[in-house]
Amino acid sequence: MARDNFPEPVKRELALRAAYFCSNPFCLRLTAGPGSDSSRGLKTGHAAHICAASPGFARYDANQSPEERSSPDNGLWLCRECGDIVDKDAVGYPVDTLRGWKRSHDNMIAEIRQKGWSDSLELLRAGRLEPDIAEQVVALIEDRRVFWARFDAEFPDRVRMSLDNLRHELTKLRRQCRAGGPLDTMIVALGQTIRHFYDSVEHLDMATLRCSSGDPDWSYFEQALRALRKSIGIQLVALAQAYEIPVQGEFAKYFAPD
Repeated sequence: MARDNFPEPVKRELALRAAYFCSNPFCLRLTAGPGSDSSRGLKTGHAAHICAASPGFARYDANQSPEERSSPDNGLWLCRECGDIVDKDAVGYPVDTLRGWKRSHDNMIAEIRQKGWSDSLELLRAGRLEPDIAEQVVALIEDRRVFWARFDAEFPDRVRMSLDNLRHELTKLRRQCRAGGPLDTMIVALGQTIRHFYDSVEHLDMATLRCSSGDPDWSYFEQALRALRKSIGIQLVALAQAYEIPVQGEFAKYFAPD
């Protein structure tokens, strides 16, 4: 039986909606970046079917029409590894889970790419304003273990202190920017993302919380920190690319192209 594959325009739409990041909330892989040829980019990733394209595969729904199976509503953008796993494991990754991934990732990207942020990014790409400050922003974030250390090596209170210090340093950098300018807007967005993380974990006792797979509070904290890392990563990679600043160190390993 023929497969109801995604047409190329649908694949492109899914990739763009995901900002070329894997939609799995437990994954940080970026699926686009520079290739070995300096004149060409490298695009990887996988437009995965939520309900399979043909019978006998994961989550196939006989009630769907061919048009529904090959529509953007039935797809989500994943890195190659996550796409392969999801395509082979219907029990571990049911329809509701995948739709939840897509909805959460779409919401996160929409929150980041609000109009002021998007307009500012385009201005930065065109003019590369205040490059010294942009380099300092990238260096501040890529050097912080809170954005790349193993979760079982993290202490929530240490995460809070590191983020408090980062917000303080970002505020100092804002004083060097033109108020309301594009780079100022980008720095404000980074601060808002951190505040959103604080709001989400406000009910937790960060001073006593420790890594424990059986503790629902730890699981909640880990999910919130994963979301923070991905959101900050998307913003920082966009800023670095606008200025052609290479992202380095352990942080770069998480956001290197798949």
